[in-house]
Order: sequence, then C-alpha cells, then structure tokens
Amino acid sequence: MKKRERQAIIRRVIVNNAVHTQTELVILLDREGLDVTQATVSRDITEMQLIKVPDENGRTFYTFSTDRPIDGESKLRRNLSGNVVEMSINNQFCLLNVLPGNGPVIASLIKQMNYEEVFGVLSDDSTVLIIASTVAEAIQVQKRLADLGAE
Repeated sequence: MKKRERQAIIRRVIVNNAVHTQTELVILLDREGLDVTQATVSRDITEMQLIKVPDENGRTFYTFSTDRPIDGESKLRRNLSGNVVEMSINNQFCLLNVLPGNGPVIASLIKQMNYEEVFGVLSDDSTVLIIASTVAEAIQVQKRLADLGAE
C-alpha cells in the first residue's frame, strides 16, 4: 500500500475515533487491514502534523494541527527564518527557493494565512511559487514575507 493511501486511512481513523496512543492507532489500523509498525505510524503522525490535545477529562488524543487555532504568523516566521535561500519576483509570481524539505511546509503555512494578495501557492521539496493576481500584489507578498524573515 502506498503512503498516500495509508495516510488517508489514518486520517479517517483519527476523525472517527479518539486515538490516545500510537499503539492504539496501530491496533485500529490493523482492524482496517493495515499491517504497520509503530515506527511507520510515528513518521506518518509527524508528516501529517498530527498533534495531541486534551479532552474534557484531561486525557490527550490525536487531532489535526489545523483543527486547533495556532498563531500562523509566528509559525510562518519560524519556518521562513534561515530556510529561504533566495526570493524573486517575475510578473505576478513570487518565487522562494528554500532549503530542501521546507517547500511543502512553507507553502502550507502561506495558504493557511489566507493573504488576500495570494491567488495560489504551489511547491515542491525546495521551491515555493506564490501566484498573485497582479504585479503590485506580488510585490506586497514579497515585502510581507521579507518582513517575516524571508531574505
């Protein structure tokens, strides 16, 4: 089974169950017909950005980080700082060359910010392409990201 398929099943299990431990998740996945190790589950939890939050009794369970309010700007600032190799503009496109492995995270954080100047965001492992509607908006995006630490 491919990672994407496995993570889709993990997502469904997390949504439908209060999963408290990785071992519990492995057991629930086994019931879904998946033979996975705790190490694989641990990597998936990290990649999927699952977090543990307390329930009304104080017992923690896994949920998606996007389900919990976070200070997105602080998180974006931390991820931009030291990870942007180069930033440039061409027409309505703002291109960030970032250290390998940081493209998807930075792109996701930019999307979560819902900047009105941003029409869309694409990324790969080491590149983030931010699409604005106009050249002026692309310049605004570049300035905003530079102010947050992208240099």
